[in-house]
Amino acid sequence: MRRDLVSQGIDRMLDGIAAGEFTVGTPLPAEADLAAYLDVSRPTMREVIRILSDRGIVDVRHGRGTFLLPREQWRSVETLVCMVSRDMSEKEVGDHLVEIRRMIEVGSCGHAARRATSADIAEMHRQVQIYDAASAVGDASTCRDSDMAFHHQIFLATRNPFLTAIMQPLNDALVASRELTSSIPEIREHASWHHREILAAIEARDEEGAKNAMRAHMDQTSEDIAAHLE
Repeated sequence: MRRDLVSQGIDRMLDGIAAGEFTVGTPLPAEADLAAYLDVSRPTMREVIRILSDRGIVDVRHGRGTFLLPREQWRSVETLVCMVSRDMSEKEVGDHLVEIRRMIEVGSCGHAARRATSADIAEMHRQVQIYDAASAVGDASTCRDSDMAFHHQIFLATRNPFLTAIMQPLNDALVASRELTSSIPEIREHASWHHREILAAIEARDEEGAKNAMRAHMDQTSEDIAAHLE
């Protein structure tokens, strides 16, 4: 139960930060006032502050108070994604996600073309088939999951042990974005075509072709977001 209260306290603090109730450089309220603000006990409030401190969101300065830190100093990508999603429209979040995906996935495709095993390629084929079958019957949820799985398999095919860990903090935001785009038939049609182009280049061991195919996919995704999301 206390863990639930801590989570609620963290969410309440993030709501307050998003609303501008706390500002960088100004001490947070005293313990009693902050506990009342969060509607939790003082021990629970201290746990909330400890977690936020571990994430680099606040700085506890003994004898001086607790201070909100600038977002560029936050260490928790998940928390930063959560906050950005509160402040921005779905289109703006989608644009930022495509931008970072372009940075990472284009290069990943080149490595995947060089290092993918027959099992990797077979799984990519399987996900393409799942996607197309689901798209044909308008099953957006399965398309979303298959889309994620296809790109994840490319990451695995790079044989870089750090890549999936780097992408993991963005997973919830990527799923939410795919939830929106997978519901639109035109976008599904575009994604299916690009997935096949990417897969063909990887299967042919064409590193530059694979990168170009992924780059074109990201370009199309950006255009689709601009055209279909408010």
